[in-house]
Amino acid sequence: MSRKQGGDAASICVICHGHMGESHERTDDPGAPTVVSGPRQGTRKARLCRLLTPNRKEPSMAIDFDAESGIGPKDPKKGELTTEEKALLGDIQGNILKSHGRDHSQHLFLKFDTTKANEARAWLVQLATKKVTSALKQWDESLTRAEIFEKSMKKQDPEAYRSDELAKKGSSIFINVMLSAKGYDALGLSSKKPKDATFCGGAAGAVSRLADPARKDWEAPYDTADLHALVIVADDDPGRVDAEAKAIAASLKGGTVVSTEVGKALRRGKNGPVHEHFGFVDGVSNPLFFAKDIPQKSDDIKRWNPGAGLNLALAKDPGGKATTGYGSFLVYRKLEQDINQFNKDRHELAKALAKEDQRTEPNHADWQLAGAYMVGRFPDGFPVSEKATPEGANNDIPNNFNFDADTKGLKCPFQSHIRKTNPRGDTTKLGETLKKERTHRISRRAISYEKKGKVGLLFLCVQKNIETQFEFMQKLWVNNPTFVQQNPRTGLDPLIGQGTPESQQWPAKYGSEKKIPLSLQQSVHMRGGEYFFLPSMSCLMSMATTS
Repeated sequence: MSRKQGGDAASICVICHGHMGESHERTDDPGAPTVVSGPRQGTRKARLCRLLTPNRKEPSMAIDFDAESGIGPKDPKKGELTTEEKALLGDIQGNILKSHGRDHSQHLFLKFDTTKANEARAWLVQLATKKVTSALKQWDESLTRAEIFEKSMKKQDPEAYRSDELAKKGSSIFINVMLSAKGYDALGLSSKKPKDATFCGGAAGAVSRLADPARKDWEAPYDTADLHALVIVADDDPGRVDAEAKAIAASLKGGTVVSTEVGKALRRGKNGPVHEHFGFVDGVSNPLFFAKDIPQKSDDIKRWNPGAGLNLALAKDPGGKATTGYGSFLVYRKLEQDINQFNKDRHELAKALAKEDQRTEPNHADWQLAGAYMVGRFPDGFPVSEKATPEGANNDIPNNFNFDADTKGLKCPFQSHIRKTNPRGDTTKLGETLKKERTHRISRRAISYEKKGKVGLLFLCVQKNIETQFEFMQKLWVNNPTFVQQNPRTGLDPLIGQGTPESQQWPAKYGSEKKIPLSLQQSVHMRGGEYFFLPSMSCLMSMATTS
């Protein structure tokens, strides 16, 4: 049995496809991956199919999309990507399996002219051919950068060495391109569009589900414009970003740039961890997809394993190659942060903590603990479930923790932001398995912004399924006042929860069963957004034709 998809012929095994949730695709290209998923990898039927498919060239290994041990070598100095892994990474865009890591970016929102769809498609092919960064290119550049940083630690002046070497061998400008459902339609590419209902409904279709503001109240252009595509340009040099963004805009055919958002990473020190405008370290606990990034000692992942299978982020691209064509759904939300409101709430909680200690005014420790109760971590990233004081900015940021020793929320309140968005096993109390809970994780790719006196986060996250990942998290965890506890009610996430604020229970003293009732106000406001799909490189290269 054969089929044609995205211009490439591939044979699909009729023997084991669909058997016990198991599927694998084969190709006559020895460099393309065999994708195996399900509980019975390598079963008799899978072996039988290999005997009955003629001229099969066996790849060196299969890529298990469910495995949470990561792809690639554990130590890039001692190993390298397999042929299959190189083929897969060469066909997916960067910034999906790992953040591009650049400190400056511009987000160009495009609208295509339906009467000039041919020109627009040809332009996209050129953009993909010359500029878009594949995951394989990102991998190669990351190894070069890591080598420079490692060597610099042995130099008399590490900073000077890094600056010189990065100038000579530094990473190239990073570029992503993605399409909305309306973008596919405007380009006449409906046959290549993912047929996912949530994606096709767009961010505007999710307003009632997520308790978002009405679209008419969003900022322009999100309030009315059809956003067909998003191009992300990123680099550590803002001047290079600006020049490249202008060059891309000038080269655009068959469309216009509707709007541009400018992002800038806020760091503690030149190469320190990223934080957001409230002052807390951000992006600490993202899923890890590469073996080299996952701690190898069992004790280091005993309480929480950050590893993730490719199925958490990659979705089959109907317009890409049958074997390596994968993309990812991206949620884009502009989130304005009200620093004054956040600090006011933090101060009220700090005052309540001081009052419990027979003091009229809060001290610095109260202020620190109040913020940690709200976020779930101290500003330096140390989890409040582990201790009542921060660890210090120069120490590693822990991620190997869970809430098993804090089942009553006496140290990290149930409503804390990180506990609402990543409950780390709390859902087992509600009858869900930890394995299932972990399938709701998202991979955040956010960056801060500042514009016309307002600040916030350009929130981006990638996932295989928007409905069961981002929307599930926002609707059933973040906005749900009875998650994770019904009596007394947990209330909303104090940072990004949307709905009617209500009184919440806060520990009167760290670890104490006595609680303080206090209601906080919303300090993060959604100002607009859209749902996009990051097509595979093979899909982008084939967009000159509509079939």
